[in-house]
Amino acid sequence: MRVTRSFRRASSGDSCATPPQAGSLTTRAVRSFLWSALSFGSSKLIVFGITLVLTRLLAPADFGLVAAGLTLIAFLEIALDLGVGAAVVYEQEHGISDRVRTAYTLNLVLAAALALLGIIAAPAIAAFFRAPDDVDLFRVLFLYLILRGGSQVQTAVLQRDLRYRERTVIDVSRAVVRGTLSVALALADTGAWAIVLGMLGGEVVGLAMAAFYVRVRPAVRLQRSVAASLLRFGAAVLALKVVNTLLSGSDFIIVGGRLGPEELGFYTIAYRLPELGIETVYWIFSSVAFAVYSKARQQGPEAFRGSMLRALRLTTLFGFSAGVGLAILAPTAVPVLFSDSWTPAVNACVLLSLATGLASIGYASGDIFPAVGRPGALLGLTALMAPLAVAGFWFAAPYGITAVAAVHLAFQVLFCTARLHVANRLVGSTWRESAVAVGPALASVLGIVALALPVSLLLSPGPLSLVAILASGVVGSLLALLLLARPTLVDIRGLLDLVLRPKSPT
Repeated sequence: MRVTRSFRRASSGDSCATPPQAGSLTTRAVRSFLWSALSFGSSKLIVFGITLVLTRLLAPADFGLVAAGLTLIAFLEIALDLGVGAAVVYEQEHGISDRVRTAYTLNLVLAAALALLGIIAAPAIAAFFRAPDDVDLFRVLFLYLILRGGSQVQTAVLQRDLRYRERTVIDVSRAVVRGTLSVALALADTGAWAIVLGMLGGEVVGLAMAAFYVRVRPAVRLQRSVAASLLRFGAAVLALKVVNTLLSGSDFIIVGGRLGPEELGFYTIAYRLPELGIETVYWIFSSVAFAVYSKARQQGPEAFRGSMLRALRLTTLFGFSAGVGLAILAPTAVPVLFSDSWTPAVNACVLLSLATGLASIGYASGDIFPAVGRPGALLGLTALMAPLAVAGFWFAAPYGITAVAAVHLAFQVLFCTARLHVANRLVGSTWRESAVAVGPALASVLGIVALALPVSLLLSPGPLSLVAILASGVVGSLLALLLLARPTLVDIRGLLDLVLRPKSPT
């Protein structure tokens, strides 16, 4: 489907109102978001809880080694489904068709090839990260690709059908097994192996459960025409994933390569709070948004435009508030949660929290591009911007992890502005409409700074201070929204009512 500027709105109605005849889709979207929140959020909380335990059992260098390996795996993992998982969601087919089986076959072959590539390259990888004695650890870690690759297409089918209840069971089970096994091995003094083997154990469970919920078998013979059409759509999505992973993982590679495992360990923990507190929600939103945007596209331009503006309003409300709140909390939260030995991560955590909060603009608009069949537009923009970020990380690394985090923040300002501009053109919205959508987020930030910042400056670090700062931030945000953006609170309440007391669409 070719999308042009004819998608511009035909009337001047409320840009944030629920489009006509979209009630059923909105209800399904909110329910899917809540199930996805339970799935992804619960698994992240379990992993975070395990991290709190492991930071007291393992050294920063252990975290750095595993972070180095996982960053490289992230680059290989993006290729696991060749973008065909996105094609499965986009095409909105029903059941397990020949196209799904073809996608599954392509996926399995590539997963095995990428795992073999990683195992062969393990000695060079260990040398790059200044860990020549840990070659075997990297080799075993690359087995993750086979386990994760075996469930990629099943996950895409569950996403396509908005079956987030099943995904919840899979993700939570995977996280519980991973955490339990990691702690048990850490107590046995296995070092970085505790994290690696725990993660692999969780993936074995996840693969088994995905195969149970979505029973798909490989295609005996690949249909070339089917494979070609899947790959044509998937190629742009795959390239976009590559570039996005370069943006999200290059800082870890550069810090690990230039500063060593210990500094990478500190940087990993600095990123842990914004990852759990902010990015978790973004990923939950994104896992639902692509499918919902694809359905809204079929309802017409007004429904499509309204869906994006509402998403922008809600994601920035959360992202800006959480980013500023975590930045204020970080000097107290890092030593309290992880212990005083992780204090060198505080300043980087403050800047990464702000950068991650600002990234909410990009998450609200990013899934628009593949939903309209134009992932190449976002690919071009991201490919243009990625070298700037990588160069910034490279030149900042010798000055420490705080300098690298500062580059993150500066880059997000530039990238999110450009990304929203292109998304506005695709859906027919204007900068004025986007600014209005972001208004509640700015009001919330004002309230958080007014109440939480003075409390953080007056109190000494400690568990009670952490609770006091958090409570004052929540109160400040709610007061500001009541005074300056009351309709947004009404909208949130309406979305919750759709779930708690659903009405049949008229």
